[in-house]
Amino acid sequence: MTSDFDVIISGAGPAGCTAALALGSSGLRIALIEKERFPRDKVCGDAIPAYVPKVLNTINPEYAVCFKQIAEKTESDSCRVYAPNRKSLDMKFPEHGFLCKRLIFDNFLFELASHLPNVTVFQETAVRDITINQNHALVSAGNGFALTAQLAIGCDGPGSIVRKRLDPERSTDGEGSVAARAYFRNVKDIPPGTLEFHFLKDYLPGYFWIFPLPDNQFNVGLGMPSRLVSGKKINPRRELMRIIKTDPFLSPRFSETEMIGDISGHFLPLLTRKKALSGERFMLCGDAASLINPATGGGIGQAMQSGRYAGWQALKCFEKNDFSSGFMKDYDNLLYEKIWKENRKYLMLRNFIIKFGFNLNILIRAGSISTSLKKVVLNRLTLTP
Repeated sequence: MTSDFDVIISGAGPAGCTAALALGSSGLRIALIEKERFPRDKVCGDAIPAYVPKVLNTINPEYAVCFKQIAEKTESDSCRVYAPNRKSLDMKFPEHGFLCKRLIFDNFLFELASHLPNVTVFQETAVRDITINQNHALVSAGNGFALTAQLAIGCDGPGSIVRKRLDPERSTDGEGSVAARAYFRNVKDIPPGTLEFHFLKDYLPGYFWIFPLPDNQFNVGLGMPSRLVSGKKINPRRELMRIIKTDPFLSPRFSETEMIGDISGHFLPLLTRKKALSGERFMLCGDAASLINPATGGGIGQAMQSGRYAGWQALKCFEKNDFSSGFMKDYDNLLYEKIWKENRKYLMLRNFIIKFGFNLNILIRAGSISTSLKKVVLNRLTLTP
């Protein structure tokens, strides 16, 4: 089957759905291709930044209202950071974020996007190849299934086919992190709405986390650099359970817990330096563009920002009838203008503080001594989700 569209979006996660929403009133014919079927799960800490409803509001205020109406979410207004020496510091967020399982949040975005009249959804359809010629992008999904469009937006995750085919030099470049996550009930001694970060000396600059969800459930996970995992031959799933069962500081808090489901793992491509995010007739968003926060491992907010800007850039392409790589650079420039300054702060945090347990111990101790020093720590160690 061959069909003609104006824009093909590969991947219906937060980046892809936000791109579709940004094009919802454009009148352009959008193909939204997703390899799985919704609702589907995604390994994540389930922390949603405070600015996510603001992103939705800039696209359509009704979307922000719909977000507020999600019942299966809770607010997060603070975090508790534990240094390797197990000293802790409590910090309030300037704005409260949210906690919501990705199974629910991603499906919420997918439902919004799939009900747009100009969006055609193809679920359980894995993109296998993409080529660009002078007139269009050709996307193949196997079994004779092919779609053409003037423009392609790659939102297909860390193993992005769009990136591998159209920007092969980037496909093996960059740093990554590996995370393992499980859900539990009845974790002890965690205040409502408080995110816990435990920086354990054997996994720096990674960390162990406990994030509270509605219905007395908790998202519990362990993230660490992929180089550490491969170099020391660490099994993140096994290591997560070892910490829960044997760590003298943490294991008592899990003595009466019940694990819900299995442990899942995921690779996180980190944003450690500026790279090209586009080319002739294509753009990359979210994990496909390696936009994960290098210190916290968070990626939902960056994915949605990139999806929004990609959608807006697509509108400009059709207005000017210009799909060249030079014109597409406007997308790269705008996205980096919005996220790079903050991302650079997190890079410095990771490279000069979190990597070194001694520095982290000093910083947490300084913040716990006085209010004035705590403000300094807040400026240096802002682990908002």
